[in-house]
Amino acid sequence: MRTIYAITMWSGGQAAKKWQTCEKPELLTHGTGIRFVCRDTKLAVELIGPVSIEEYESGKEDIEEIRDIHDLDMAEIPVRSQPEDNGNDQLH
Repeated sequence: MRTIYAITMWSGGQAAKKWQTCEKPELLTHGTGIRFVCRDTKLAVELIGPVSIEEYESGKEDIEEIRDIHDLDMAEIPVRSQPEDNGNDQLH
Protein backbone atom coordinates (compact mmCIF):
# COMPACT_ATOMS: atom_id res chain seq x y z
CA MET A 1 0.00 0.00 0.00
CA ARG A 2 1.07 3.54 -0.70
CA THR A 3 0.40 6.80 1.09
CA ILE A 4 -1.58 9.37 -0.87
CA TYR A 5 -1.83 13.00 0.20
CA ALA A 6 -5.00 14.91 -0.70
CA ILE A 7 -4.36 18.65 -0.89
CA THR A 8 -7.17 21.19 -0.88
CA MET A 9 -6.82 24.90 -1.62
CA TRP A 10 -9.42 26.99 0.23
CA SER A 11 -11.02 30.29 -0.78
CA GLY A 12 -13.76 32.05 1.19
CA GLY A 13 -14.22 29.02 3.44
CA GLN A 14 -14.92 26.70 0.50
CA ALA A 15 -12.76 24.15 -1.30
CA ALA A 16 -11.53 25.82 -4.49
CA LYS A 17 -9.22 23.15 -5.99
CA LYS A 18 -8.00 19.67 -5.04
CA TRP A 19 -4.90 17.66 -5.92
CA GLN A 20 -3.33 14.34 -4.98
CA THR A 21 0.35 13.51 -4.55
CA CYS A 22 2.27 10.39 -3.56
CA GLU A 23 5.05 12.30 -1.77
CA LYS A 24 4.66 14.33 1.39
CA PRO A 25 4.33 18.03 0.42
CA GLU A 26 7.26 20.30 1.35
CA LEU A 27 6.79 23.49 3.31
CA LEU A 28 7.98 26.54 1.33
CA THR A 29 10.97 28.41 2.80
CA HIS A 30 8.92 31.33 4.14
CA GLY A 31 6.33 28.99 5.64
CA THR A 32 3.52 30.54 3.62
CA GLY A 33 2.68 27.54 1.43
CA ILE A 34 3.64 24.12 0.14
CA ARG A 35 5.27 22.46 -2.88
CA PHE A 36 4.39 19.03 -4.30
CA VAL A 37 4.19 17.04 -7.55
CA CYS A 38 0.63 16.47 -8.82
CA ARG A 39 -0.18 12.75 -9.09
CA ASP A 40 -2.23 13.14 -12.29
CA THR A 41 -0.18 15.62 -14.33
CA LYS A 42 3.28 14.93 -12.81
CA LEU A 43 3.82 18.71 -12.71
CA ALA A 44 5.32 20.62 -9.77
CA VAL A 45 2.78 22.78 -7.90
CA GLU A 46 3.43 25.56 -5.40
CA LEU A 47 0.52 26.85 -3.33
CA ILE A 48 0.54 29.92 -1.15
CA GLY A 49 -2.36 30.58 1.18
CA PRO A 50 -4.87 28.47 3.06
CA VAL A 51 -4.45 24.78 2.22
CA SER A 52 -5.24 21.52 3.98
CA ILE A 53 -3.42 18.21 3.62
CA GLU A 54 -5.00 14.83 4.35
CA GLU A 55 -3.09 11.57 4.39
CA TYR A 56 -4.66 8.34 3.09
CA GLU A 57 -3.59 4.79 2.35
CA SER A 58 -4.19 3.77 -1.27
CA GLY A 59 -5.23 0.19 -0.49
CA LYS A 60 -8.49 0.28 -2.45
CA GLU A 61 -6.78 1.54 -5.61
CA ASP A 62 -4.01 -1.05 -5.31
CA ILE A 63 -6.58 -3.82 -4.88
CA GLU A 64 -8.58 -2.59 -7.89
CA GLU A 65 -5.39 -2.37 -9.97
CA ILE A 66 -4.46 -5.95 -9.06
CA ARG A 67 -8.03 -7.09 -9.81
CA ASP A 68 -7.94 -5.40 -13.23
CA ILE A 69 -4.62 -7.06 -14.08
CA HIS A 70 -6.04 -10.43 -12.96
CA ASP A 71 -9.15 -9.91 -15.11
CA LEU A 72 -6.96 -9.18 -18.16
CA ASP A 73 -4.92 -12.33 -17.50
CA MET A 74 -8.10 -14.41 -17.18
CA ALA A 75 -9.39 -13.04 -20.50
CA GLU A 76 -6.40 -14.62 -22.26
CA ILE A 77 -7.17 -18.12 -20.94
CA PRO A 78 -9.44 -20.04 -23.34
CA VAL A 79 -12.70 -21.21 -21.82
CA ARG A 80 -13.72 -24.81 -22.45
CA SER A 81 -17.18 -25.07 -23.87
CA GLN A 82 -19.75 -27.34 -22.27
CA PRO A 83 -20.88 -30.39 -24.27
CA GLU A 84 -24.00 -29.62 -26.23
CA ASP A 85 -27.26 -31.29 -25.25
CA ASN A 86 -28.53 -32.77 -28.49
CA GLY A 87 -31.60 -34.36 -26.90
CA ASN A 88 -30.36 -37.96 -27.44
CA ASP A 89 -29.96 -38.58 -23.70
CA GLN A 90 -33.38 -39.80 -22.61
CA LEU A 91 -34.34 -41.63 -19.47
CA HIS A 92 -36.49 -44.76 -20.00
